[in-house]
Amino acid sequence: MKDMLSADILQKLKLQAEELKASEEKQKQDALAKAEEARKQEQKRNENDMNYLLDHHKVDNSKYK
Repeated sequence: MKDMLSADILQKLKLQAEELKASEEKQKQDALAKAEEARKQEQKRNENDMNYLLDHHKVDNSKYK
């Protein structure tokens, strides 16, 4: 099939494939950044929530002996 397409069309298809890959990579990066931002916001909310802090506080009694 490759030999049936002209060089111009083949070049356009390659360019389109590269653009598609770049677009998908950008979407992945955006999704990761958005998830990281959401995680940071959740952590900030939890740091200000006294019930969360009390429930997740690690007690190390060996310090106080």
